[in-house]
Amino acid sequence: MLSTKEELYQYLEKISRNFTLKNLKYFTANHISESLNISRNLASQYLNELVKEERAIKVNSRPVYFFHRKNVERETQTGLDTCVFSGLDEFQRKCRSVDERMDFQKAIGFGLSLSPCIEQCKAAVKYPPNGLPALFYGAAGTGKSFLARLMFEYGVNTCTLVNTSSAPPPYVAVDCTEYAQNEERFALSFCGAEDGKGWLSRANGGVLFFDEIDRLPFSSQELICSFLTSGQYKSSADDDRVFESNARLIFSTAKPPAEVLFKPLSRMIPIVIPIPALQERTADEREEMLVSFLKSQGRRMGVDVSISQNAFHCILEFPFENNIDGLINCITSSCAGAYLEKQEDCISIQSYHLPEYMLSSLKLEITDQNRRMIHMNSYSRDTSLAQAVQFYQMILEAFEEYRQERLSFEQMIQEGMKQLYDFNDYLLYEQKLVNIKLVTWEQLINQVFESVSEMYGISLSKKYSHLLARCLYIQLQGNNLIDQWLKQNQREIEDMYQDISSSFPKEADITSRIISLIKANLDIEVNTLNQLLLLLDIKNQRQMIHNISAAGIILSHGYATASSIADAANQIIGRKVFDAIDMPLDTQMEDAAKLLEKHIEHYITGQDIILLVDMGSLEQIHEKIKGLPNINIGIINNISTALAVDIGMGICSGKHLEEILKQASESTICTYRIINNALKEDAVIFSGENGINTTEKLKELIIKTSGPSIPLKFIAYDYYRLVKNGSRDEIFRQYHVKCIIGLFNPEIEGIPFISLEDIISMDAAEKLNALFSNYLNEEQMESFNQNLLKNFSLQNVVESITILNPSKLLDEVEQAVSYLQKITERRIADRSIIGLYVHLCCLVERLVTKTPIEHYQNLGDFEQLHSGFIQQVTNSFQDISRHYQVTLPVSEIAYIYDYINLNTKNKLSGQAYSPVIHKDE
Repeated sequence: MLSTKEELYQYLEKISRNFTLKNLKYFTANHISESLNISRNLASQYLNELVKEERAIKVNSRPVYFFHRKNVERETQTGLDTCVFSGLDEFQRKCRSVDERMDFQKAIGFGLSLSPCIEQCKAAVKYPPNGLPALFYGAAGTGKSFLARLMFEYGVNTCTLVNTSSAPPPYVAVDCTEYAQNEERFALSFCGAEDGKGWLSRANGGVLFFDEIDRLPFSSQELICSFLTSGQYKSSADDDRVFESNARLIFSTAKPPAEVLFKPLSRMIPIVIPIPALQERTADEREEMLVSFLKSQGRRMGVDVSISQNAFHCILEFPFENNIDGLINCITSSCAGAYLEKQEDCISIQSYHLPEYMLSSLKLEITDQNRRMIHMNSYSRDTSLAQAVQFYQMILEAFEEYRQERLSFEQMIQEGMKQLYDFNDYLLYEQKLVNIKLVTWEQLINQVFESVSEMYGISLSKKYSHLLARCLYIQLQGNNLIDQWLKQNQREIEDMYQDISSSFPKEADITSRIISLIKANLDIEVNTLNQLLLLLDIKNQRQMIHNISAAGIILSHGYATASSIADAANQIIGRKVFDAIDMPLDTQMEDAAKLLEKHIEHYITGQDIILLVDMGSLEQIHEKIKGLPNINIGIINNISTALAVDIGMGICSGKHLEEILKQASESTICTYRIINNALKEDAVIFSGENGINTTEKLKELIIKTSGPSIPLKFIAYDYYRLVKNGSRDEIFRQYHVKCIIGLFNPEIEGIPFISLEDIISMDAAEKLNALFSNYLNEEQMESFNQNLLKNFSLQNVVESITILNPSKLLDEVEQAVSYLQKITERRIADRSIIGLYVHLCCLVERLVTKTPIEHYQNLGDFEQLHSGFIQQVTNSFQDISRHYQVTLPVSEIAYIYDYINLNTKNKLSGQAYSPVIHKDE
């Protein structure tokens, strides 16, 4: 019988299910005492004891509230580090149980990839007097229906949608696929019968959403077009009565609108909103989606969710065909698989829980890092905006060090530029934020740079137009994290800008000119922070080069190839020596000459030129240039970063043109060497306690999977010899052993082991891919993965390594193992049971062919210690013994004992197998 305290605890658990902060009266000591018919003082005493035991949460508000801790953590998917809170506000912030986001803020990426889409949505809703029709266009599963709903919520929240009655504005969603073959049914539903009470009537004052509008025939689309034209409609009864509706119409399609819509209807929809595919979303957004959906599943199942890092990253990087819907289905499927192995109130998603179509995408687990679990209730991550703040903060810290006289002015500038370089690399290579708006901004900023470059006779890197566009994008997101940081550090930012601009007035003038042109062309007020970043970049690009003998220009085919080499060389040299001209691959010689001529005319004055080109054909480019000034040109081909640095150093040291080129040519002669490791041939060992014949068959199965022409030696080898000799065995002197494949791990130091059961369960797919990818090309690897799935099913393996009927044999072994688990009251882990099935199938074949394993170390000790287990196994295998007319020897039972009691434990702990006898517990 439960004590009163435990009865109270169970009641608290019951009322805390599906936890929200609504109806808080149920969580007071007074209400709990009345519900359980105990005194308030006793209820309060027990509740406070539960808080001390960290099983309950106490919120010291008026009145005081108590909650079941585990249920709160599970429902909010948040780990709490304390059980006592000073008030409801602190409690809400800590557990994040209240979602105060409104309409579009609920969309992950509303300030990033979806920002242009949401701006169009808002414009469609608020356009006077009654908004505009809008069409969402994007691939299946990108969230078109979800955004349509948020569009409706935005209209309600901004009071743009107001119903004529006292009822809230309606939202009516129509799946057009249901009406693709029935025009009359559509007309009846759209307009209504004699009374006109159809969708248009129901959606009056609200939104009518047509999902997959392209599925409707043109005659049905024509009805919609007629309504959009006049705002009026007739009933489907075909009488003369006319009805009006103030419904806003929203549409969606996964196909190009111009190809699938009725032309007049297409012209009636002025706002077409493209929705990015999942792979076009930023990495931060995809990660936020994954975490959000995992937490949602945890709340749905009432469990804490964790996931291995390998599975987490595999899901993040996988190109789901159905986009967000595909991601959600993957998470649901993985959670369902993990739920079958639920321990208490927790599920752990491992790589093998992922859908089969994803297994080939798993990464090789080189370190234990990928095996670590990510717990959703304590998950946190650095967003791209948080990363941006870190870079900003480090630039300001350099300025503070300067003000405290711990850095000189030059050191402060140098440190600021270093952080700027790192921030640029982050935005370019890690965040990879791309959308139509950014591309447009970048093009305009490029034009601004060209204008300013001509005005001031300088060369501004096109690379920074890419970066400045993203800095402005971050500025305009209105993110609370950045806004708060800017507010706290505004004075320091302005002080740093003033100090640097006063020291570099020319660069400050250029910065001022650029931001004024951005204001004129983009209507963007560049904040002081981005002015500071721009000033630092211009200062870096305009560093005065004293005593230089020539100007360097890198001319190369490919997008940003020349720019990348020039930027790298300039950074290594420590000053701007090289300009860059990037050319598309199909650029003709005449066009390349014009680009070079224009560049020399604008940016090169009174200096010789060293031209670094990537192909020999460009060595004749000077012949196509007309009207060159009185300067000498040196041309050198086969450009590389090392060559550019060598030439740049010569330019900075004031050497003559010919001396620079001659010395660079001599010092960059190509050399080669071959690392010969032919003494040992690469090999893979196949080994198992089931005997050499079974091992040979396993070897042939791998050869069949990988192809016979692979340049690897496959060797079937005696398992007991390996165990006895270890790494001293002669096989390791003869061959470079890449790995050992088998059922039991012989534990050879430094040699990877891949278990047969992991191959069958596909947990070893990435390890095998890493092994064979060194010997197979991409097409062959694809064939290998397909053959792996086909050849290494449990039934195929058993069929390949035994002479018996695999289907019947597996059924018999499964029944025997099931009975053994039942009478021993011990459950064998799902993954380990695969290997046990293979072991037992081979055992049955050995008995049938009269070649059992008869040697076992300390067999007498085993018989004495484990007589009960011997009898249990004998009883479990009675049917097999009777069917095949065989007797199960004790030596074979001993190996079954080792597999169940040692190999299973070792699998769980990650340790290698070691055949040591333990006493029964």
